[in-house]
Amino acid sequence: MEKYLISVDLDGTIIPRLYDVSPYTIKVFNEVRKLGNEIIITTGRPFRSSFFVYYKMHLETPLINYNGQLITNPRDKNYEPTSTKMKREDILKVYNHERDKFTLFFVEEYDKIFTNMNDESFYELMHHNLLSTIYEGDLNETLKDDAHGSLFLAKEGMGQEIVDYVNANFKDIGARLWAWGNYKEIVELHSTRITKADALRKVQNELGFDKEHTIVIGDSINDLELFSEGKITVTPSNGDERIKKVASIVLEEDCEHDAVAKFLAKFFNLDL
Repeated sequence: MEKYLISVDLDGTIIPRLYDVSPYTIKVFNEVRKLGNEIIITTGRPFRSSFFVYYKMHLETPLINYNGQLITNPRDKNYEPTSTKMKREDILKVYNHERDKFTLFFVEEYDKIFTNMNDESFYELMHHNLLSTIYEGDLNETLKDDAHGSLFLAKEGMGQEIVDYVNANFKDIGARLWAWGNYKEIVELHSTRITKADALRKVQNELGFDKEHTIVIGDSINDLELFSEGKITVTPSNGDERIKKVASIVLEEDCEHDAVAKFLAKFFNLDL
């Protein structure tokens, strides 16, 4: 059977909650890898909350975090990381201009978290764990460097206004609005200088795979461009409607019910 590079997103694709990946999903991915296929995690998450899946799957491929803004290889000390950050001045312009429209605002530089509010109730959203350090205070004072990621909780009805402001006034950063769990208006800042698709193309070249031998699996708007890089594109039933319109395969089941793992088991003829 032909060998494939499989690019897989995490949240909403194979992980329904922060650290909740099923044993069946891990088993299927391990068996798929043993057939000679390569698996690459392509996520908006930081390293600190994605590496556990990487190690459970026994991967040796590069790991793509922050929607392509950070590419590393945890197994290879000689791998040259790629880091694309957002400018500190751009982040602070958004922070100061939109200050009356959000509650929580936090910025990530590797696994350092800079926030206006250190509240334990937000730790899950921040993906705060033993690998991260929180710096609380006015970001004008605490944030000293450029950064990989930024999320903030918009006040009710304010999210789209913030997104429109950012996308109309900045060249090197963009904004998108999404929901997660009980949080209905999360605004995410991201670099416009690199996408998940750019990062995947880099890894395709490194590993020797072309589009015809790439399977892309995702569920959200930050996967839209990524889908252009795969011959086979897959989303679970809980995927965003915009993703479903471009996916070559829309699964009948959702992330909660191991939809992706079941698809891969069938695709690769695994008796699991």
